[in-house]
Amino acid sequence: MRHFVGFIVGLALAPVLMLGTGWALPRFVGLEERGQSIATVDGAVALGAAGIVGLLVALVLVPPRLTPLLPGIAGLTLIGLTAVQVLRPALVERLPALPGVEGAVTLLSIGAYLPLGLALFVPMLAPSRWAGRERARDVTEEEYFDGLYDEDYEDGQAGGAHRPAARA
Repeated sequence: MRHFVGFIVGLALAPVLMLGTGWALPRFVGLEERGQSIATVDGAVALGAAGIVGLLVALVLVPPRLTPLLPGIAGLTLIGLTAVQVLRPALVERLPALPGVEGAVTLLSIGAYLPLGLALFVPMLAPSRWAGRERARDVTEEEYFDGLYDEDYEDGQAGGAHRPAARA
């Protein structure tokens, strides 16, 4: 079930990443054109939006218990959209007019989503991301204390004090 949910969320994550970065891009360009720095209110808003997108990517990539399908499908979607931009650019022009689409199309046309897509997709190929963690077996109190001492120690044979000394 977690893989199915990860698949669906991964499909939704790619457009969110594109719209977030696409929304921030024109604001950064506008700051540059006006000669302002990111120390202004407009700059802080754009930097905050870019920071949220970066945090979202980090939260998807880092947790080991998260299904690898979530970042993998999002990355595969970004790679696929980059391929569509290269092979059939007329399809990209048909995207609906949403906030951030213009900046996302600009970033898509320069190939900026390909490295992000690869960074999200490649961890899905690592076998360690698919391996489940072994659950610790519940150990009873008796088994715990039995494992602390050797049988020889319990019999009074351990420690060398009771063993005969070797003669040279």
